Amino acid sequence: GCMRMHFLAATDLSEEPFAKFGFDGVFGLSLLGLSQTPQHNFLTVLSHLIKDRHQCASQAFGVFLAKNEHEESDIAFGGWNEGHLLEELSWAPVHDPSLGHWIIPIKSMRVDDEVLDFCNDGQCRAAVDTGTALLSVPPKIFRELFELLRHESDLSGHCQGHGPMLHFEFEDFSVSMSPTEYSAPRRTKKSLMRDPEFEEDQPANDTEAPRRRDFRCFPLLMTLELEEPLGPKLFILGEPVLRKYYTVYDARQKRIGFGRAVHTSDPSRDELLTHAPELDGIGLEEKGLNKKRRRTNPTMFDVFRWRQALKVLPGLRKTPNEKEL
Repeated sequence: GCMRMHFLAATDLSEEPFAKFGFDGVFGLSLLGLSQTPQHNFLTVLSHLIKDRHQCASQAFGVFLAKNEHEESDIAFGGWNEGHLLEELSWAPVHDPSLGHWIIPIKSMRVDDEVLDFCNDGQCRAAVDTGTALLSVPPKIFRELFELLRHESDLSGHCQGHGPMLHFEFEDFSVSMSPTEYSAPRRTKKSLMRDPEFEEDQPANDTEAPRRRDFRCFPLLMTLELEEPLGPKLFILGEPVLRKYYTVYDARQKRIGFGRAVHTSDPSRDELLTHAPELDGIGLEEKGLNKKRRRTNPTMFDVFRWRQALKVLPGLRKTPNEKEL
């Protein structure tokens, strides 16, 4: 059905940044404190509409951000979609709801097991924002955090495996980011492989995995300096966090919920090789063929063909229960 709602019209906009925007308006989902009037707050108007129809008047909504082309981002109003959750939600209270922002207090922050002193005074906070593409950090912690998170890439030249873990500790839970979420590879001027280091009386079992030096994993961080009451120690948890975690925003109870999101994922090359006989058999029966000759060493074109065939057999894709935790 339809509902009556107020809106604000902009008669003049600056070139920066609105000239680069590909949309015509902003759909605000802030708390009441940031709205011009209660009639301009979408969550308030929506809850009244639902209540008038004798239904559950929840002021919560859930946000899911797609991770690949096989998914679609979505937002659920009047509650959240349990199907997007890999685990139960963990909740954090909103800091000063009168400000209207979805901001929660940070108890501490660490890289692997090293606790950073920056948040020891209890003044660190995190804004959860779907409109921020990267992880935003205060300028005073940028250099230290950048150096702690920068690391050498794997042998394949990507940032999908080994590397420091970034943890944001809240009151009753933590949000953790791996190199997959926060970093991207960048070419350097160093040699391809790191030379082995030999020491006298080195233990026979003291081995270290070889790493590439011509590629390094750089953290995708941006800085934002804000004065009080929002700053100066405000982090913004943008898309990297919101892809890994399904987030729920409860305007009635003034809290934000986090739970690891369920994502469909493309199979690895090894998984494709396992299913190769079945994938090669697609459509062959219609042509009167029982089998197809396959190369001993598959080429990149074979892998591409098998990935395309998976679109015909979606059952071969990973299900949420098969996905590694």
